[in-house]
Amino acid sequence: MNIIDKEYERAIQYINAIPQFMKNTGVDRGRVLLKLLKNPQNKLKIIHVAGTNGKGSVCAYMEAVLRANGYSTGLFTSPHLFDERERIRICGEWIDKKAFVRCFKKVKAADEMMGGNALAYFDYFFGIAMLIYSELQLDYCVIETGLGGRLDITNAVEKPVLSIITTISLEHTKILGDSVTAIAKEKAGIIKKDVPVVVMGDILENPIQSIYQFNYEACAVFEEMANKIGTKFIIFYNKDCTNIKIDRNHIDFSIFNEYYRNDYVAIKTIARYQVNNCGLALTALGVLGIQLEDAKTRKALSCAEWSGRMECIGDAVYIDGAHNPEGIKSLIETIKYIDKKYKVLLFSVVSDKDYTEMIRQLCSCKWIDEYIITGINSKRRLDIDLMKQAFYENGSMVTVIEDIKSALNYAMKQKKALDGALICSGSLYLVGEIKKEINLLTT
Repeated sequence: MNIIDKEYERAIQYINAIPQFMKNTGVDRGRVLLKLLKNPQNKLKIIHVAGTNGKGSVCAYMEAVLRANGYSTGLFTSPHLFDERERIRICGEWIDKKAFVRCFKKVKAADEMMGGNALAYFDYFFGIAMLIYSELQLDYCVIETGLGGRLDITNAVEKPVLSIITTISLEHTKILGDSVTAIAKEKAGIIKKDVPVVVMGDILENPIQSIYQFNYEACAVFEEMANKIGTKFIIFYNKDCTNIKIDRNHIDFSIFNEYYRNDYVAIKTIARYQVNNCGLALTALGVLGIQLEDAKTRKALSCAEWSGRMECIGDAVYIDGAHNPEGIKSLIETIKYIDKKYKVLLFSVVSDKDYTEMIRQLCSCKWIDEYIITGINSKRRLDIDLMKQAFYENGSMVTVIEDIKSALNYAMKQKKALDGALICSGSLYLVGEIKKEINLLTT
């Protein structure tokens, strides 16, 4: 191990020992931190993205299209699946260890100037990202909120070029509020004067066909905020996407609205909900007035994918980070398009999610034939007996295998023996560990 590798490992160990939360708010810490770092964000064109589900996918589609059209890009997302550097990407690549260490030292010095141990875990990654993106003078930086919006450290960026809010559902209710309106108010906190905001909407004549239920309460909150502070408010409706055809490994569709038109877009997924995420991303770029070449855009989208979101990682093996009831609803809508008669679900979940509703939905899914539950390597893991009980209470038998590696091996054998498909879901922690195990098997 060379010097840079050792310094990087020490930096990661230091960050991993930092608490997730602090007494004061992230946005307050962020303002102080950015000032001490000499406001690197002011040199950047930042696209700020909040929401409950779909943030990462929208960010990924936007970044891929911008990069394909010749722009240098930064992409800041969370969480990572198995390497912390996934969170900070530069023109599609993870930040290198040398740059990470250099910027880490600057953030740590700022932390010490704030009194020491003043920054939370997520704050360090945000500070590092802003520094490296500013150093490289990137054309556009797409950044995803960590939690909520109004009080999130990313909201210390006062002048983004665009704000985006994806779908809203009940999650992190102890922190953000226990109603859609309360959560929407927190997300609406990223809306700023003279900065256009694009939000996800969904109106269909037959709502049963929709994987997103359009939330009038949430959009009313967003529109009220936009009108109050005086900024342009745009709703992307998924009815703008038509001629949708789902194949074995991709979806193609047309998109037509005031801001973006393309008669043929193909995305590398079978997840129907990604049509909406892609449509929102393209519409948002249109709102910015960025000129996109159709051929380059189509090529970028045909290759773009967001790791761990209905990602195919082998022969009929899928991983999906659905970790709340709305995500599970979207997962179930997607499973029916998997071209295998027998479908095995490998599931695990963390304790602070609405696991009872997630499991209730999964047990009512007519396209899942076998359920396997396992543990995950996290302090937040849900006791496996509680998972088992929830499945039983909903009338489903489960195979319980505590060890993830053993559970995956068993699930793969079942899939192979019955010429079926395997879907791993319930937690991004599970997705990350499954990816590690699959990589070990293939190498």
